[in-house]
Amino acid sequence: MFEDLKADINRNLKDYEPASALKRLALCLTHNSIHAVALIRFQLWCARHGAPTLFAAKILFYLFKIEVSKKAKIGPGLRLPHPMNIIIAPNVVIGPKCDMYADVRVVLAGSKDGATIGENVFLGDGARVVGKINIGDNSVIGVGSVVTRDIPANCTAAGVPARVLKQNIQRTE
Repeated sequence: MFEDLKADINRNLKDYEPASALKRLALCLTHNSIHAVALIRFQLWCARHGAPTLFAAKILFYLFKIEVSKKAKIGPGLRLPHPMNIIIAPNVVIGPKCDMYADVRVVLAGSKDGATIGENVFLGDGARVVGKINIGDNSVIGVGSVVTRDIPANCTAAGVPARVLKQNIQRTE
């Protein structure tokens, strides 16, 4: 939990570097993205260790309207620049270094298997990932897109339903 949380905090504070230790502490105490990620990590830690997750889940919902299933798997480096109205369904796998903006939904459709989102994926505001979908590494899903089929790695996809607009893109930090 702590290694993942440290990676999450570092990634969420990357825009503020270089910062002194005091400024980093102040940012950690005041930034909504840090609070939301810490609550998500605490909820998933409780689930892994058989502890009740209700407390963390309710605080996460009341403060940010975020619902994360305790059966979801989220890699280190999760970045939530605008942590509001995010839903992550059960059995969803999110790779490391993903960006999820406000109002993103990763939900099930008919099957109990969730989506698999690769490493370094960007999900824009209002993006929807519906069903057992695979989104490849380094992909960008545009604002308001609805992903209903697999997206290959290194692609930009947008639209309703989402379709690949560009291939072989290079996402960097």
